[in-house]
Amino acid sequence: MIRLLIVEDHPAMGEGLAALLAADPELEVVGLARDAATAEQLLADALPDVVLCDVMLGGRDAGFDLLARQRERAAFLMYSAFDLQGYHAKAVSLGAAGFLTKTADPADILAAIHAVDEGRPAFSSRVLASAREAPRLPTRRELQLLRLLARGASNDEMAGALGIRVKTIEGMLRRLFDRYASANRTHLARYALEQGWVSLGDGPLSRQATDPGA
Repeated sequence: MIRLLIVEDHPAMGEGLAALLAADPELEVVGLARDAATAEQLLADALPDVVLCDVMLGGRDAGFDLLARQRERAAFLMYSAFDLQGYHAKAVSLGAAGFLTKTADPADILAAIHAVDEGRPAFSSRVLASAREAPRLPTRRELQLLRLLARGASNDEMAGALGIRVKTIEGMLRRLFDRYASANRTHLARYALEQGWVSLGDGPLSRQATDPGA
C-alpha cells in the first residue's frame, strides 16, 4: 500500500485529488496539507511514502522550500499549473522524484506516484531536456534580490531589506544583467518571473520576507 500525502493550498483541488487518487486500491491518502508547516507535521506523524506537492503554496514557490527540507523523508512528486523551465531545473536540482503539470491525466498522475514509490524517476524526457538546457540558477542571495526587484524595489530599498550596501546591490545587478543578457531592470525582473524563480506574491519588503526559508 502506498501512503500518499497531498500538499495543495486550494481546498477544492486538494480534496478532488484526494478523492480521485484514493480510488486506487493500492494507494492510501494519509493526509492533505494546505501549507508547508502542516505538511511537515504530517510528514512526521503520518509517515507517507510519496508526497504530491504543489510548487506554489501561499502565493510563492514554497513547495520547493519544503522539498529541500524534507526530501529525505519521502519521495516528492512536484506538480504545478506552470510548466516553466525554471521549475523543471529546480525540481531536478533539489532532488524531486518527478514533475507533473496540473493538466496531467489522472492515469499519468497515478502512474507517476507508483513509479516514484518503486524508486523510479517520474520526469518526462521533455522535462529533463528542459532542465538540462535551463540557465544557471540564482544563488540564495541573488534570489532574494530578484524577488525584491520583481516587486519594483529601488536599490536603496533592496539594500535596506537585505542589510547590505547599495554598492553591493549595484554590483549584483550588473552581474545578473550580464549573466542573463538583460538590458535593464525591467527585462531582468520579467526574465526571473518567466523562469519561475520569483512570483509577485512574495510579501512585504522586509528581511524576513526576502528569506526563501521564511
